[in-house]
Amino acid sequence: MKEIEGKDTVLDNSKTLYSLMLIILFVSMGQSVYWQTMPIIGREFNFTEIEINTLVSISAAMFIVFTPFWGRLSDKIGRKAVLLIGLTGYVFSNIVFLYSAYLGLVGLFTGFSLLMILLISRIINSAIGAASRPASGAYVADVTSDEERSSGMGKFGAANNLGTILGPVLVGSLIGMNVFEISTPQFGLLTPLIVMSLIMTVAAIIVYVYLPDNHSTQPEQNKNPKIVLDLRLRYLMSIGIIIFTAFALVQSITAFYIQDRFGLDLDSTAQTTALLLGTMALAAIVSQLTVVQRYKGSALNLIKFSVPLFVLSVILIIFSPNFNLFYLGMALMGLGMGLASPGYTASASLNADDQSQGAAVGLAMVAPGIGFAIGPFLSGILYSFSMNLPFLFILPIYLILVLLLRKLELLN
Repeated sequence: MKEIEGKDTVLDNSKTLYSLMLIILFVSMGQSVYWQTMPIIGREFNFTEIEINTLVSISAAMFIVFTPFWGRLSDKIGRKAVLLIGLTGYVFSNIVFLYSAYLGLVGLFTGFSLLMILLISRIINSAIGAASRPASGAYVADVTSDEERSSGMGKFGAANNLGTILGPVLVGSLIGMNVFEISTPQFGLLTPLIVMSLIMTVAAIIVYVYLPDNHSTQPEQNKNPKIVLDLRLRYLMSIGIIIFTAFALVQSITAFYIQDRFGLDLDSTAQTTALLLGTMALAAIVSQLTVVQRYKGSALNLIKFSVPLFVLSVILIIFSPNFNLFYLGMALMGLGMGLASPGYTASASLNADDQSQGAAVGLAMVAPGIGFAIGPFLSGILYSFSMNLPFLFILPIYLILVLLLRKLELLN
């Protein structure tokens, strides 16, 4: 990391960091709103759990493909330009999704044709919208020193998790409200996505007006950096894939699980899921703004500390006789993610030089993309056999996580 010189530079870096936190909060809100509304909209269209989660998984696969590209491009043309591409891409694709869903609600498209139209809009969203995360993550690396990297990523992660809280709150508050007084009653299901498109438009304006230009720091002779996928980075990415696959599996199945296990209607399912995921995100924020900010050791140790929390959370979710223990299980999952996520991202960033932060963060974010591609698809299949099977599947893969962490420690 480059040396930070003078009070003015420190102040500018601080302002930039908090601006980035606001942007990632909006981006995270957009994702969580989609996660919350898609199961409800899907069931309105009579899609199966497998079809709904396949839709999510394929769009996540596009995120995997394009994230490294956007990260490398941000090293060349600057973070701000790539951020603007990602935010405007989100707004455009969401408009396409909303119009397609509206056509489905009025009966102009049904079944497979509707599923394909919605899939195309989500592919556009993931392919272009994927630009936001690697660009903003690399920007955080640009304005933090090596010693501050875990702390900076913790703040970045806290903003991300606050977005996952506010997204469900937005869904719970607005879903079903036909604020535009359109004659189709079910149109209210799309209201949260409409509001989110407006919020993301504001985010793009904030980036354009307030975020300083951040041009590439690469010397001319190194305009095409190559991040070597050495053994340490391979182990680290494998660890990330396990963490985010398990998390995506839980997140994607929660709405189905509580609706079927506790016999809730659609409105109650949306509101309860929002509270559960909000509890999980709030717990993550607490750990990121307390433990991570005070922790000065190895970023990898943050991942180690998360494993017992993950295991206990899954056990509580499966065996909870009531909602109280269910909430506790989700809170422990959030505490674990609050440690693991900044630990993972900081470890990847510290594995690269200043000129390749975009490429490094972009490559690291492939792991969440893979996780959110595999998790929902896998959860849909497992859930079709038993509602508890997705959670039971998670426990043995946490054992693999422990073994990989041990291997990575030996390499370091």
